[in-house]
This record gives sequence, structure tokens and C-alpha cells, in this order.
Amino acid sequence: MDEVIIVGAGGFGRTIYWQCVGDYGYQRHWTIKGFLDDRPNILDGFGIPAPVLGSPFTWQPKKPEIYITALGEPDQRQKYSQPLVDKGAYFFNLASEVAHGDAVQFGKGIIFERKVQIAANTRIGDFCTILSMCVIGHDVSIGNYVQVGSFTFMGARVQIGDFTTIHPHACILPGVKVGTGCVIGAGSVVVRNVPDGASVFGNPAKIVFRR
Repeated sequence: MDEVIIVGAGGFGRTIYWQCVGDYGYQRHWTIKGFLDDRPNILDGFGIPAPVLGSPFTWQPKKPEIYITALGEPDQRQKYSQPLVDKGAYFFNLASEVAHGDAVQFGKGIIFERKVQIAANTRIGDFCTILSMCVIGHDVSIGNYVQVGSFTFMGARVQIGDFTTIHPHACILPGVKVGTGCVIGAGSVVVRNVPDGASVFGNPAKIVFRR
């Protein structure tokens, strides 16, 4: 039986721990071994019955361990996952309650919270996090290390670049292209393309900051 190790023991890590406990695979296909975090006392007082095993920077992966990274910031997700990837760690997808159409392509290390809907011929890259109640249309392309907040809607043929963060209740209309490293503000309605590094907000969404 595989042993799940959660990378990141903060608030989101604790949330993902309990999602793992409630997942069909728990105690059937895998058990939970613990967390990797460079803060050894981060779980003190939270009553989580799994230990912090060590730091992701020094941990040596071995079978039958499998990994999932529970960090909200895309750049932090890469920072703490990449050392393990370089050592050959296997990152699985946590998809407790996802409905999807035909020919959907998934990368590795993706977290789906509950009640996510994905239409046909969509591609989701590595180490993405898709939070609860999102609806993703057909022929959508989502890059690597993307964070999608709860209740987000993406219309057909939307394209999302790597390292982009989409905050809850955003609506991205069909055919819109969002660049790399963008931020889509909560509740924004995105009606036109968003250039690399831009932060947009509002209805219709407008650029409020650009790196």
C-alpha cells in the first residue's frame, strides 16, 4: 500500500490532510505517512494525527511513498516540490469528487477540491490547485503551477499561463487568453486577453498592476 506524504503542513496542508482521510483511496490504496515542512512544530496544537517527517529540501524519497503539495502560492509550490521531483519523487493527483468529459488531460501533482466540473478536451498542467465548485469549459488549457479559487468559471477555449493565480468567483469568458504570472482578482469578469505579469480586477476586469 502506498504512503502519502503531504508537502506543506500549514493551513492548506491540514485541509488536504482531512480531504485525504475522506477520499475513497484512504486505507484502500494508500495510508498517510505524514508531512514535509521546514517548520518542525507547525502542527503543534492542531490535533493532526500525523507527524512532520522532515524538510522537503533534505528528504530522500523512497518507495512506496507518493506525494502531494499543499501550498497555495504557485511559486512556493514549485520551490518546495522541485527538490523532490529532482530526486525522483512520484506526485499523484488528488481528485476526490471531480466530474469530467472525454479526452481530458491531467498533469501530475494536481489537487482538486470537491465538486469540480471539467468539460471535454481540456488540459490541466502539473502542480495546479483547483478549489471547490469550479466549472471549466471545453478545450480549455491551464498551464503549470496555476491556482484556481473556488466558484471560478472558465468558458470554452480559455488559456491560462503558468504561475497564474485566479481568486474566487472569477469569470473568464470564452476564448480569453491569460498570460504567465497573472493575478485575477476575486469576482472579476475577464472579457479580454490579459498580458503576462498583469493583475486585473473588476467587471469588466482592468489592469491594476503589472510586473
